[in-house]
Amino acid sequence: MAVRATVWGYPLVRAAQLRQKATQPEHPFAPRPTTLATAPINRIGQARDLAGPDTRIGVAPNNDTLYSLAFVDTQAGPFQLDTPDFGTRYYIFQFGEADSETRQSYGQSSHGGRLPPIFIAGPDYRGEIPKGTKVVRSAQRYLMVAGRVLVDGSQDLPNVHRIQDAIRLRKWLGEGRLVEAPITSQRPLAGDINGAPNGLKLLANLGTVLEDWRVSKEDADFIASLRRIGLTTENGFRYAHLPAVERAVIERGVADGLAIIREKTRHLGTLSGGWTTSYAGSRFGGDFLLRAAVAMDQIYVLDKDEALYPVAHLDAQGQQLDGRNTYTLCFRKQDLPPVDGFWSITLYYEKGFLAANPIGRYSIGDRTPGIVYGPDGFLRLLIQNDDPGEEGRANWLPAPREPFMLMMRLYRPEARAAEAGWHPPAVRPVNPKVPPDSAGCRSP
Repeated sequence: MAVRATVWGYPLVRAAQLRQKATQPEHPFAPRPTTLATAPINRIGQARDLAGPDTRIGVAPNNDTLYSLAFVDTQAGPFQLDTPDFGTRYYIFQFGEADSETRQSYGQSSHGGRLPPIFIAGPDYRGEIPKGTKVVRSAQRYLMVAGRVLVDGSQDLPNVHRIQDAIRLRKWLGEGRLVEAPITSQRPLAGDINGAPNGLKLLANLGTVLEDWRVSKEDADFIASLRRIGLTTENGFRYAHLPAVERAVIERGVADGLAIIREKTRHLGTLSGGWTTSYAGSRFGGDFLLRAAVAMDQIYVLDKDEALYPVAHLDAQGQQLDGRNTYTLCFRKQDLPPVDGFWSITLYYEKGFLAANPIGRYSIGDRTPGIVYGPDGFLRLLIQNDDPGEEGRANWLPAPREPFMLMMRLYRPEARAAEAGWHPPAVRPVNPKVPPDSAGCRSP
């Protein structure tokens, strides 16, 4: 039962931890780094700089857009989100549930440059809905609102800042009245504050989440069964009375559950050339293991028609990517990522944070200034720790001297990519004994 509780509950806990880290309930107005789009509960924060190594909210932040981020307590709502005209600029607003799923997102693909007002209400709201709004109804008490706005280099930041300044999130009072929302209290996550044994912290945190949880028909029987290991919606996680032997069994179950989730992150979907791609998007149905693995590796992904996220932990030979080695990633012209938007490849430490490097480049893609294509449209990327020198630097994605992972992002992927008709080429280790082909790439 502890294994099942861990797999089912892990994304709920990760989502709650992300909410509390972003909103800082104890110090809601504390200073925040400019790379973080964080703010007090029920307020919207704006990242003013692209994500960097100090961005430690969630996992696998993108380096292509500036984030606008809010966590709303729907018991204090309803709310209205107003946005400016984005013109032809790429943007997307995602509404993430407390279980880490995203069931609604709106942006350039759905509405062009002009998004209607978004009316946000909780599961119990039965009041008026203003005309002309797009309704987002949360399934739980808390909802994440995450906006992403494309930035075309540092020189474009002032333009995006002006857009951000016109994004407003306010409490709706009726009859067109909008006011700044109150800052509401949040339950501290028990496992993070009460000295629970390390092996039980996850379940203690899950207990806190369950105290605010609205139990659905689909989850009712499973949640009721958690009482066998001391988890209830009434009292959270009560473990002090458990016999030592039973507690040890539960701790072992939590460890096994986390190991199962971690292993699943290597196989999120279709595996091709060391890349694994989930085509489930942001809706997982009853696949709780996939939901947990996505929460561990790349929490709050977008729907597959909006973005695809191929992830590589392995090279073409099935070995862990490691910056003590040198790699090439080669695209023939016809094999470049098929997108209606844009694409990028971001490098992370294995834990999902951006890796510091001497040139401050954390991602590379079709918008990277100075990127060099071959005469036939061939693209060769270098992934390594050592500076390749003047000739190779334009196409260099720096890697740390340790294990790392890559995440490719295809924004607004073409149908053949979204339907698994295209896969990234393998990341190939450089073998000095094998001569490069005409494009400068090497076979394994």
